[in-house]
Parts: sequence; structure tokens; C-alpha cells
Amino acid sequence: MQTPRRVMLLRTVGAMAVCAALIGAAGPGALAQKSKDKKKSGSKAKATSNQPPGGANQVQGLNGKVGQMLFTGRWRFQVHDYQMVDSYTLKVPTSEQDYAKYHDVAEYDSATHTFKPKEGYTFVAVNALVKNGQTSTQQLGCYLGDPKTAVTDNKENSYPPIAYDMVSKGAWVTRPLLPGSGEQMTVLFAVPKGTELKDLVFSLNNWSDSKGKDVRISLAKYGTIGENEAGRPSVWSGGPILRQGLRSGHNWLFVALSACRSRHPARIRS
Repeated sequence: MQTPRRVMLLRTVGAMAVCAALIGAAGPGALAQKSKDKKKSGSKAKATSNQPPGGANQVQGLNGKVGQMLFTGRWRFQVHDYQMVDSYTLKVPTSEQDYAKYHDVAEYDSATHTFKPKEGYTFVAVNALVKNGQTSTQQLGCYLGDPKTAVTDNKENSYPPIAYDMVSKGAWVTRPLLPGSGEQMTVLFAVPKGTELKDLVFSLNNWSDSKGKDVRISLAKYGTIGENEAGRPSVWSGGPILRQGLRSGHNWLFVALSACRSRHPARIRS
């Protein structure tokens, strides 16, 4: 008759034999591979969580919408708003422009520093902030390096900028920006009347090496560019432009401060 101690010893020996048989069937490298896979999975999860910083409204990626900050790893970019205007006067008269970029679609009065669109066109003025996210002083170059900057419409057409209103050091080049510092700018585009805007594509390139990345901002929510009865640019199919004053032609000025989206938006004309 076997004692309880001897039975327990036999069961332990049997369990060890089964484990040894399983390890032998799987191969000598099975446990090592499993351990290696576990370490690899842990390091991958750690790397995924190491995203670039950018604040509470930072978009992780290169696509966003008006009001959001995008970070390419070098430059931060934020579109504050945009407006459709029938003329535009430079806020920084000393900003350098390029005649070849605007003469086909607009006229420029150097005395008043004002752009006016040629017949059949209107302007889109995009107000934005660009910040240097690098550890060295850099200039944003918007001219060289094959920039892709343009506004697009719902028919896959694109319209390049005709002017940059900003403190510049050279045509379409910002002043030198220290790490963390930024520059407010207005980018002016000429588009045909009746254009339905879709996106803004903006190239963020270092002037020193013409290297960088593109960001894409959705503009579709504002609707279609047209004209009101006075021949001035207005927007419908999505509501009036927020915070842009619309004058009745008499003594009243209307400004839309906010809006909510309806599933069936009404057609609005000023």
C-alpha cells in the first residue's frame, strides 16, 4: 500500500514528464521565441504611445479642420478662419509679393497696397498661424521647393495662392523664427465665382533646405461662393461666413457669431 507522500511524489514526477514531452514536441526554441515576442510587443506599445506634443487641440496627423493645430514634426499650423472678399488690403504693406503669381487673376494698387480680382474671380483670404516647432531658428519658405499650397473645390480643381500678407524677409518667406515663436499671416487666393470650397492644402517647408510636409484643412462646411444682389461675394448652402459683417446697404450690419448644422440647411442669401 502506497503512502500519501509517495502518491504525491509520483504525481509530481508525472507532471514533470508531461511538460518535458510538450517542450520537446514544440522544439527547444519555442519558449525563447515566446519570450522574444512578448518583449517585442511591449516595446511596440511603448513606441506607439510616444506621439508628438501639441496641446489640448492638437491633431495627431496631417489632416484637420478650421481652429485645430496641426504638427508636422517641424512646424505647427492653425487656420483661424477664412473669408470671401471682393478686395484685400495688405495689413503688412512691406510684405514682398510676386507679380507673376497674381497678374492673371488680380490687379494690385501699390499706392494703397490693395488687391482687386479680375472679372469672374473673387478672393479667399485665409487667416492662419504658423509656429516653429524645431530646436533651431528657421524660416518658413512658401516659394521654393515645389510647394503644394492651394485651395481645392468639389470638382477636384485647385487654386494656388496669389499673395502672402505677413512680416517677411524675401518674397513669400517669413522672418527668422526662434524655436517656439510664430507668425500670423493671411494667405490670399483667387477663385472663380460660384466655387464650392473643399480643402486647404498648405506646404510647411524650411526655407533653408526646402524640405517639409503638407497639411490639409477641411473648408467644406462654409458652402458655395456666389454674389448677392449688390454684386458682393456671399455664401449660401451652408450659412453665412461666421464673424464676417454683411451690410444691408442702409444702416444695418449683420454678423453671425456662431451657427449649428442642420440635416437640411436652408438656402440663405444676403
